[in-house]
Order: sequence, then structure tokens, then C-alpha cells
Amino acid sequence: MYKLEVRHREADLAFFSSSLTILASVPYRVSNPFRFCTMESTLLFYNQENGGKPPLVGIQLVVPKSPKDYRFMKWNWPLIRKTCFWSLMSVLAGCTALVIGVLATMPKKCDPPVEWWQGSVFYEIFPASFQDSSKGGDGIGDLRGITMRLDYLKRLGVRGIRLNSIFPAPHYPEYYSDISNMTDINVNLGTLKDFEKLLDEVHRRNMSLILDLPLYPYAKTLQGEEGQVTNKTNKGIRERRGLIEDSMLEDMVTTTPSTSIKNVRNTFSTVSGSSAPFEEPRALPVVSADSIGNERSIGSAIKTWIDRGVDGFYLRGLERYVHESYFPDILRHWKSLLGPRKILICHVDALNAATHFEPSRNAILTRIDLIDVTLRVSNGTEDIKAQVEAVTKGILFERASYPWVHWSVGGVDSRRVASSIDVKNASMAVSLLALMLPGTPSIFYGDEIGIMDCECEDHQDLAHLHNLAPMYWEKKDGLDDKFASVGVTAWLPEASKPLETSLIGTIAEMAKLRSDTPTIYVKAISKDSDVMANCDIRYTKDEIIVIERWYPRRNSYVFVANLGNGSRLKDLSSLYYGGHVVVGPANRLNQDVFFKELNVPPGEAFVIKLDK
Repeated sequence: MYKLEVRHREADLAFFSSSLTILASVPYRVSNPFRFCTMESTLLFYNQENGGKPPLVGIQLVVPKSPKDYRFMKWNWPLIRKTCFWSLMSVLAGCTALVIGVLATMPKKCDPPVEWWQGSVFYEIFPASFQDSSKGGDGIGDLRGITMRLDYLKRLGVRGIRLNSIFPAPHYPEYYSDISNMTDINVNLGTLKDFEKLLDEVHRRNMSLILDLPLYPYAKTLQGEEGQVTNKTNKGIRERRGLIEDSMLEDMVTTTPSTSIKNVRNTFSTVSGSSAPFEEPRALPVVSADSIGNERSIGSAIKTWIDRGVDGFYLRGLERYVHESYFPDILRHWKSLLGPRKILICHVDALNAATHFEPSRNAILTRIDLIDVTLRVSNGTEDIKAQVEAVTKGILFERASYPWVHWSVGGVDSRRVASSIDVKNASMAVSLLALMLPGTPSIFYGDEIGIMDCECEDHQDLAHLHNLAPMYWEKKDGLDDKFASVGVTAWLPEASKPLETSLIGTIAEMAKLRSDTPTIYVKAISKDSDVMANCDIRYTKDEIIVIERWYPRRNSYVFVANLGNGSRLKDLSSLYYGGHVVVGPANRLNQDVFFKELNVPPGEAFVIKLDK
């Protein structure tokens, strides 16, 4: 029943009573579209003590409920409510799990993609001077010795190992460049099995192996290599043509047995519609003894070492051949032999020599992966800046597809860094400088600890080898702390203990920083549709050099080094405000730095992560 209650005062009670009596006796039609109903009224009286005022009286109207029963009223509503609730909870849980899964699998960094050789740290080794593994041996480093020291290179942060010369030479290692062939191992270094073992261990540590190919003076010219290119290109055509001719000649010979083969070929030539007589097949290009024949072909050597698992080659002396007409095709042929993820390196001199030979220049820019640039560091910071900017503002940074720069500060053809600069403990600072530049840095063995040229007073005829002093080793990991076994005389006087420096261990820290942030390792960025190096040399006064590396939406990093003999206190607040040291001496590491008063001792260097 629907009840309607009305309250009124006692003075109106008589009026309402009489009205309700009449209303109760007459059928009352309510506003119900389905039926008529009677209305029952009840008068309720309420006594209130409200200061003499009449009490309120309630009137209740009751409307009967419809007897009709709708179908949905018989549904199991408790079950429906539970089902809807748990379905909603399941959907919410699934959405939550999906969001968590997406967040967990999303890459933590959005760095630009690079190949393994781009931005990685390379390490150049002269094998005869790295480690002699033999007991009571000849005092010459070998391949087994390099294998023994791979963990050292891995801790250093090296990604690519470059072996300078491993080929047979009559007077190795004194005259290592006078090689006799490019497919064998020098007997002083070991055997092919030793090389295979070294290569397996290098790959197991996720590193790569690159070989130097001394093209000059091994090959006076590339004459003969063009035969390899053209023969490969036309081989399929010649084979198909030969099969067709042989099958037709076979049928003709059976019907004309008295005819010579030459006449039959002339007949074949006439049948085919050619008016010219048949010519004998041309012989393959003959290679002179002064050049490289098939067994001495550079292309054959490349193919041999690729099949053995080598990851790339440094083409030494390539600049000697850029003027030859076949040079572009030969370089493309060599590149085609490599396959994926194998690289070619050459010196920047080859690119400079090809300036007036457009096809050769384009071949270098499209087929070479790394262009080696050797920095001279003995002429001061202003000269270093000029050398770096000549490269970063040159052709190699005009397009993103052009080769990356391979920065070197030492090598077999130059003096040791520690022997060429006045500040004897600054060689590691220079190595850190190379690691700060855009591209792929390379370390010459021993420069990471600052060894110097050997003092070979008894070997003045070997002055060209004084920078190849055998490596100095600290006693670690249970290995001997000497280059050669006790009682064995090294082929050159061993390097003495390097000078004390505060930068011990910083090379490995810098290599790790390069792998962690694109600010350091990327070559360039695109800005306003132009490709430009993300590297600025901001200061070069008083032998202080300041290099900034930046990248959009990332922290910038600043390299500071003092290549002078005295301490420098500089106010560089016009350039930067402050940051904290991420690579450097132990007493500076993780400390805040303010450029208002920047104190740099002689031979010291550090890398600062700038505040955003």
C-alpha cells in the first residue's frame, strides 16, 4: 500500500473529518493507467506539548500495490550482482597486468642505433711486444700471449682488437712490414691453431678481431686485382655460354667427324648469324711478377681470413692506389667479400689523396666503415683544436651515412705519447681526450698506462722500433708480471714502470661512460636538417683544453685537461656553472665542481656531468 500522510492543526480537524467521511464513501480514481483503486484514509492524531499551540495531526493515504509480476523480478539478482562485480574486477586486473607488462618490457633508454664498431673502444697491438707466452722462449710476443691477456682488455672496456702485423716476414719483428704473403701466420707468433684459439676466445668475450693488411709495399700496384673483379662478374655468363656451345658442338661433331674442331666452331659461328670468324677465348689477365698474382691477390687474402672468422681489416697504404682506374671497382669487390658486420678501415690520407679522383673518393666514402685520423698532441692545445675541427667540420660529417672517424693518438708509425709531450704523466690525459671525441677511439698498447719509448742505445739501427717496447705488466690474476719468462731476454728492452699518475683506472671508467650515454659515443646529430658533430672545443688557453659533448634532452659532459707543466686556476663561469665529476682522479670522483674557481694540476684530466 502507498501511504500519504498529511499534517494539519487541530482547528481544521472538523473540516478534514467531514471531508474524509465523504471521500471514503465514494470510489476514488487515482492517476494509475492500469486500474481504479479505492483509497483508505486514516486519521492520526498527535499530541504535542508546544506551548499551547494546537498539535499536528497526520493523515495517511494507502494505495494498493499492483498484483502483476514482471519477468525480471524472478531473476537471480544476487548471482547477477556477484557475476558483474567479479567480471569488472577481472577486467581491471587484466588491464593492470597489461600496463605493468608494457612498462616492464619498454626499453629503459631510447638511444640511437649503432653498429658494433661505431663509438666502441679499439685497441691496437703489435703482437711481438705484447706478451711472450713461451717458457724459456725467444723473447718475442705471440698469439698465445694475447689470448692470456684478453681478460685485461675486457676489463679495459675494449670492443675491437686490432693486430698490427701477423704475417710471415724474413726478419720479423725487426722488419715486420717486409712480408712474403698475407695468408699465413708468422712462425714467431704461433700457428693457425693458435690463431683459431685466439679468435674463439675473442668472440666468446663479445669482442672483435681486426687485421692490418700492409698493402704497400707488398703490392706496388693493384694490377691483377681487376682480373679478380671482372672474372667474377662474367663467370656466370661464360659458364652458361660454354654449356650451350659444348652441347651444340657435340651434336655437330657426330655428323661431321672429319671436320676439325676449329672448323666446327667456325660453322657454329656462321649458324649463329655472325659474319666474323670464331675467335679463341681470351686468356685471363696475366699478372706480372712484380704485382700480385692469384696466390698473392689481396682479394684472395681477404676471403681467406674472412672464412677463418676475422671481423675486419685495416688497409694500410691504401692512399698509394687511389689514382688507378680500377680502384673503385676493386674496393667495392673487397667490400663485397666481407659480408655483414665486417668492416674496412683506412687512413684519412687515402681520402685526401682521392680529392681529385671523384670515383675513388666516392668509393672510399661508401665502402670504408672507419677513417683513421692520427692526432698530434705535442704541439699544444691550439693545434689539437685545429686538427679536431678540421675533421668535424669536414666532409666526413656532411652525411650521416659517411664513415665514422677512428681517432688514434699513437701507433707503430709515431713516438709514444708519453715520450712526445713535456708533461710525462699526461699520456693518460691524452688517451682520455681521444675517448671524448665523436667517433671510434683507438688506444695503442701501453698508452693506457703511459709507457715510453725504449732507450735502445745498442740498437740505433732499429730507431724505427723504439716505440714498440715490450709491454709493462703489473702482477694480477696470478699471471706473471713480466713480458717474458724469467731469464729470457726480450727482443727489445722491456718498458720500465710508468710514471706515477692520478689517472690509473680512468680509461676503463671512460669506456664504460661511452657505452652508457650517446652524448659521448655518437658521431653527430641532425639539427635543422644539417648533420653536425655534437662536440665543441670551448677553451684552449694556457695548455688547458675544455671539450663539451652534448645531445638533445640529455645531460652534457665536459672534459677538462691540463697538458702544461704547472697548475692552473681558471674562472670558466662564462661557459658553465657546475656539475659533478664522473671520470677522474679518486680524490675528485663524484665531487661537485664549480667553474668559478676550477683548479687543474699538471697532467690531470677529468670528465664533468653538467647540471641540467
